[in-house]
Amino acid sequence: MQNALTRSPRRWQAALVGAVFAVAVVGAGLLGWWYAAVSTPVSGPIVLVSIDGLNPSRFASGGRASETSAIHALADDAVVFERAYTHSPLTLPSHASILAGQLPFEHGVRDEAGFALRADADSLAELLRNRGFETGAAVSSFLLRPVTGVAQGFTFFDAELPDDPGTSPPVVERDGARTTDAATQWMRSRSGERFFLFVQVNGNSAESTVAQLVSTLRELGLYEQATIILTSGHGDTGRGEALDDAALRVPLLVKQPDGAGAGIRIGLPVQHIDILPTLLDLVRAPVPSGLRGRSLRAALGGDESSIADRPIYAESLAGRFRFGGPGKFALANDAYRYVRSGDDEVVEADGEQITTPLPDGANTAQLREELDRLLDGQPVVQPTEIAAADEDHYATLGYLGGALIADAESAPIEPSEEAFLAETHRAAARLVGQKSYSLAIDLLRAIARAHPQIAVPQYQLGMLLSRAGRLDEAVGALRTAASAEPDDPYIPAALARVLMKAQRYDEAGDRVRLAVALAELHDARARCTAFEVAARVALALDDRAGAEAYAEAIEREDPGLPMAHFIRGRLRHADGMYEEALVEFQEAATVLAQHGRALEELHWYLGDTLRRLDRYPEAEAHFRGELQAFPRSISAYASLATLYHASNRASSVEEALDALIDTAPTPEGYDAAARLWMIVGDPARAAALRADARTRFNGDPSLALFQP
Repeated sequence: MQNALTRSPRRWQAALVGAVFAVAVVGAGLLGWWYAAVSTPVSGPIVLVSIDGLNPSRFASGGRASETSAIHALADDAVVFERAYTHSPLTLPSHASILAGQLPFEHGVRDEAGFALRADADSLAELLRNRGFETGAAVSSFLLRPVTGVAQGFTFFDAELPDDPGTSPPVVERDGARTTDAATQWMRSRSGERFFLFVQVNGNSAESTVAQLVSTLRELGLYEQATIILTSGHGDTGRGEALDDAALRVPLLVKQPDGAGAGIRIGLPVQHIDILPTLLDLVRAPVPSGLRGRSLRAALGGDESSIADRPIYAESLAGRFRFGGPGKFALANDAYRYVRSGDDEVVEADGEQITTPLPDGANTAQLREELDRLLDGQPVVQPTEIAAADEDHYATLGYLGGALIADAESAPIEPSEEAFLAETHRAAARLVGQKSYSLAIDLLRAIARAHPQIAVPQYQLGMLLSRAGRLDEAVGALRTAASAEPDDPYIPAALARVLMKAQRYDEAGDRVRLAVALAELHDARARCTAFEVAARVALALDDRAGAEAYAEAIEREDPGLPMAHFIRGRLRHADGMYEEALVEFQEAATVLAQHGRALEELHWYLGDTLRRLDRYPEAEAHFRGELQAFPRSISAYASLATLYHASNRASSVEEALDALIDTAPTPEGYDAAARLWMIVGDPARAAALRADARTRFNGDPSLALFQP
C-alpha cells in the first residue's frame, strides 16, 4: 500500500545534505589522489560485461555454485559489491549511464525509443581510447544499436542482428553465443594487452558468456592481468515501470589484476555511475569534471569507509512515453528509498513499502528535497518519433509510437490501475509486433474506455485502426484523442493523414489547417510535422502554390528535410516531365542521405520516375529502398510486382505479393494483392486470396474493400 508523505519545506536540511555531499566529494578526491599515488596503474585488458536481468542473489554467500560455476569462479577472484544499483530499469538508459558515467537527465537518454546518448558525452570508450586502449564492443540487444549513441568511442562495435525480412515478430535480440563469439574473435585479433572490451548479453547467456570470455583470456595469457567488471543493465523486471529493489538492484563484481582483493565483499550502496571514474582511476586517467559518480578504487582494497553514503538516483519515464502515465523518480540512501510518481509519494525500507507512521521523517524529507534539487532545471525533452522501419521491433519490445503527444502533466492514475494499464498496453504492443492487429485493437480499446482522459492510447488506437484499413473507426479514435489534448498539433496532423487515406480531402484540409495553427505555438519539430502533412494535403487538393509554400516553410525550419525538392518533383511527375522530376527527387535523396533521414514516398517516386524512363534496374532498387525505410508501403510492393511481371519474372512476382501479405496482413493488403493477381493474369490466385481474407477477417469492417 502506498503512503503519501506530507510536503513540508526543510530548506536547512537540503543545505545540510548538500554540504555533506561537498565534504564527501572533496574527501573522496583526496583519498583517490593518495591511493593513485602509491599503486600501479592498470595496463592490461579491461573487460566490462553486462548481463541483463542477472540476479545479484547469485553472488550471495552460500549461492548455488554448481549452477553458475564460471560466474562463481569469477566472483571468487573478485571484489563483490553486494548493494549495487542501476539508475533506470530500462536497458538503453541504464547502459548509457554505465558508459557515460552520467545520470539519465544528464546524458539525455530517458527511455528506450526516440533517445540517443548526447554526442558531447565523454564516454568510457573515448576516455580509455585517449589513454592508448583499443576499444571494442559486442552487444545482443536491438536497443543498443550504434544509432543510440552508445557506440561512441568504440573502434569496433558489433551489434548486427540476424537478417529478418518479414519475420513476425521481428528479431530484437541475437543469441548470446553469437555476441560472445564476436567479442572473443576481436580479443584474439589484438596485438597487445591494452584494450577495453564491452559485452552485453541477456541472462540466459550469463554462464556461457562468462565462461567463454574467461577461457579466451586464459588462452591468450591475459586473465591474471585482466580487470573484469561484471554487472547488469537492470534487475529482474526490466519492464520499466517499477523503481523498487527488484528492478534496480544489480550485481557488481570487479576482478582486479593478480586477484587483488579477491573475496572482499562490500555492503555499502554503490551505483552504475561509479564504474567510469573507478576504471579511469585504475588506469590513472583524469576523470572529467562534473561527474556525480565516485571512484571505488580504495574500496577495492578493502577500505569500505572510503565509500561516502551518497543518495542514489533512479528514474523511469516508460509509463509517460508509452501510454501517457506519470513518470517516476527515486532517491535512495543506505536506509530508505523515496519514490515519486506524479503527486504520489512512497518510502521504502529493506525493499518493502513502509506503513505509517513513517520512521525518521527528517531523513525522508531530506531525500524528497534533494530529489527536488536534482530535478530542478532538468526538463524532460520529448523523444523523436519511431522510424517506420523500426516500429515492429519496438512493438515487440512493448513500445508503440505516440510519445510526442504525451503530456508532461499526466492525469493521475491509481497505482493498481497503472500496473494493469502498463501490462495491458505491453500486451497490445507485442500483438502489434506479431501483426495480430484485431486483438491489439481490442486491448487498446479497453484501455481507451477505462482511461478516456489519456490521449496517448486513443492516438495509438487511431493509428493502428488506420494501419488495419478501418478508417472510419480510426477517425473516431483520433477525434477522441484530440478532445483529450485539444492543443496538441500532432493529433490533427495524424487525423488529416487518415482522412487523406480515406479520400476525404476537404475534411483533411480542415484538420491540417488546425494542426498548422496549433504548431505555430510549439517547436520547430511540430511545425515541420504540420507543414509536411499540409503540403501533402495541398497536393491532393491540387493546390500547387500551397504545397510549394508549405514545403519552403519546412526547409526554413529544418534544412535537412528537402521537402521543396520533393514537392517540385511531385508536380513535374504529375505533368509527365520525368527528366525534370528525376533531378528534383535525386537532389532530395542526396540531402536526406547526408542527414541520415527518410521521407515517405520519395524512393517510390524515384522508382516510378525511373520506370517511366525505362531504367528498370534502378527503378527496382528504389522500390526496394522505399520498403527498407517504410516496410508497409503497399504501393512499393505493387510497383515491384508489376515491374517483375513486365519483365516475365513470374517467381519474383509471387515473392513480392507473398511479402506484401506477410508485411500487411490486413484486408487492405489482401485486397491489393488480389487486384495485382488479376492484373498479372491469375484470377484464381486473386479469388483464393479474397476467400482467405473473408475467413481470416470475418466481421472486420474493412472487408468492405472487397465489395465490387
